[in-house]
Amino acid sequence: MRARLRRVRFKPLCVGLEMFKHLKYGVIAAGVCLSLAQAQTVSVSPASLAKPAEVKQPASISLALNAKQQASLGVQVASVQASGQGQVLASATVVTPPGKEVTVSAPYAGQISRLMVGVGDTVKAGGSLASFTSPMLGDARRLLTEASLDYKTASAAAQRDQAMFDEGIIPAVRLQLSRAKQEAAKSLLQSREAELAAAGMRFDGEGAGYATGVLKSPLSGTVLEAFASVGQRVEAGAVLFKLADASQLQLDVQLSTDKAAQLQVGDEVSIPSRDAKAKIIGVSRAVDASQSAHARALVHTKGTLQVGELLSVTVHSKVNPSKAKADNQWLVPSRAVTQWRGRPWLFVADAQGFVAQPIRVLSGSDDVSLIDAPLPAGAKVAVSGVAALRALLQKDE
Repeated sequence: MRARLRRVRFKPLCVGLEMFKHLKYGVIAAGVCLSLAQAQTVSVSPASLAKPAEVKQPASISLALNAKQQASLGVQVASVQASGQGQVLASATVVTPPGKEVTVSAPYAGQISRLMVGVGDTVKAGGSLASFTSPMLGDARRLLTEASLDYKTASAAAQRDQAMFDEGIIPAVRLQLSRAKQEAAKSLLQSREAELAAAGMRFDGEGAGYATGVLKSPLSGTVLEAFASVGQRVEAGAVLFKLADASQLQLDVQLSTDKAAQLQVGDEVSIPSRDAKAKIIGVSRAVDASQSAHARALVHTKGTLQVGELLSVTVHSKVNPSKAKADNQWLVPSRAVTQWRGRPWLFVADAQGFVAQPIRVLSGSDDVSLIDAPLPAGAKVAVSGVAALRALLQKDE
């Protein structure tokens, strides 16, 4: 605005000076007008100053290599795969839903006297896991027996006093005392029963003894881990077994913060290597100590998934902030991407050898990377011997 006002102010002055061109000092006046016009032409608008300079993309570099040279360098190629819009690559761990994985621990300090199951075995709820022997277990059973006898005695006394009260032999206060003792004995008995029930043991079947019980499975599932061996002495609370109900699986997806921003509930997840599919049921924007966000996906096509395995997954996001065209997005093995000159590159095979192509990595995992690059359909890239090819580029420098 300031430059525009300056031009309006100087224009009448130039016009006035033009009227004196034929006078004695006309040449001098014309020169003054010319200098003012030059002052107007050097004014720069703020918009032009704010425009950033365009950054040139590095050009592709050709490497002439015949088949013998490629074999000597250990170079192998793989085909790229076309990618649809909105694909996000991530790593995920196969887990069970909350409450479908339990840990069985030692209820008392004792000894494993027998194992009934091993890793990979399938058990039903209430099935036998191991025989457990402990002096504290025998003492708990003794206290339970005493509590049961005390309750029977108190119940009998309460019944007798009730009959005597009905006949008018004893006063009501005596009957109340008898009933109070019965209730106290009942509470103590329930407490002893709850203690043994919380231990998760039963005392019937093969190998059962007064100080020996059988550990029961709390759910129907598969034994994932067994931490004890026969004859091993353990402390109270020591983990003995880990079981899981693998009839329903979930995925714990690890994400960076920018990837987590692209996901939402309902996005489909595919695992081509396991012929499995899932659907996002929850996304957390909070990050853990490793600065990773997490998402949960419910598996609806199980395929060959196994609990505990870590694998690469593809999330088909409905929100894609990338401005890259879908035609230029490709899925390539992550080992084919190399760093050079501060940016990622691919070695694309051609008739003469390879072409070092600069790319932009949109997303990636340990196995697959989603890139943006102008590659031809059916292109093949180097997946082994990449370090040797990069050394040839550095040699040319």
